[in-house]
Amino acid sequence: MSSFSIRYPFFILMSCMFVVVVGLVAILGMPVDLFPPIKLPVVVVATFYSGMPPEQIESDITDSYERFFTLGSNIDHIESRSLTGVSLIKIYFHQGTDPNAAVSNISNLAMANLRRLPPGTLPPVVLSFDAANLPVCLITLKGAGLNETQLKDTAQFTVRNQVANVQGASVPQPYGGRYRQIMVYVDPVKLEAAQLSVMDVVNAVNDSNLILPAGDVRIGTKDFNVYANSQVPTPEEVNSIPLRSQGNGSLLVGDIGHAVDGGQLQYNIVRVDGQHSVYIPVLKQGGDSNTISIVNGIRDEVAHLLDMPPGSKADVVFDQSVFVKTAVKNVISEGTIGLLLTGLIAIREDNASDTSLDAAINRAWERSIEMELVV
Repeated sequence: MSSFSIRYPFFILMSCMFVVVVGLVAILGMPVDLFPPIKLPVVVVATFYSGMPPEQIESDITDSYERFFTLGSNIDHIESRSLTGVSLIKIYFHQGTDPNAAVSNISNLAMANLRRLPPGTLPPVVLSFDAANLPVCLITLKGAGLNETQLKDTAQFTVRNQVANVQGASVPQPYGGRYRQIMVYVDPVKLEAAQLSVMDVVNAVNDSNLILPAGDVRIGTKDFNVYANSQVPTPEEVNSIPLRSQGNGSLLVGDIGHAVDGGQLQYNIVRVDGQHSVYIPVLKQGGDSNTISIVNGIRDEVAHLLDMPPGSKADVVFDQSVFVKTAVKNVISEGTIGLLLTGLIAIREDNASDTSLDAAINRAWERSIEMELVV
């Protein structure tokens, strides 16, 4: 091997350069994360039925799903919780099971069992869960002059859509704020005087606010698209929805109450610097996703957001890549110190061997001189 290296030095040099380049590319493309991959797949199934008490959730939804999930393969055990309007089931699989196959298997079983659930049950949400499913960063949104409904809509439909295209990032729903909803408040005295119930008002509003495809109409040689004006865009027009006809007139929603542009009940509140705010968690998808590249991509997208309301400000907080970068820096520094110490020890051993070799040569030379003198 040494003779080959001496005979072809340029080939050896190019081989070493090739190994160095391949090593650098492999290091730069290596997934960097705070946690190592853990092959203990857990699948979470969340099913919602608004207003149903925990006892009925357990008997009608949770128990039905638990019995049906026993048809799955490689399942270790199942845990569940039944809350008001929510059924949460965790399916733990044996170690080594493919997480993607586990999610696909449970998702197919959950959708197949949906027809056995009470009418009105929302389709289940099936998610993969493991110890590494922690936010890599948080995006906060605040703005002077914006209410919590406007912040929620901006975060969900503007910010979330623009940052979701970062490779390896998973962006769920924002936290905080209020979902926009047009609320109709009725006067019970006027409702009783009109001999109507609350469900009469609900049915009238739902029947007058529909998505109806009207189609098209051909007139002569032309084909015209026809659009039905069947959706109510503002609260003022909701007040003009007729409830029933009385003689030559109609009883309107505004006659027994009023509609306002409000929101659903708020269950979480976010404050940043004392202002109404919302935040969007950014998770890392499975596979060889890189935490540092995800956070850098999120920061770049947040710095170049488009169509933002005046006065709004988005920022990235809770950057997990800081800890990852610190850990990588510590590994590099410790490795460099170890390399230098190893090199110093090797140099010292070479010097010691050279000294001992010189001493042995000198002794051999002196002994040969003595022999010559004796002869």
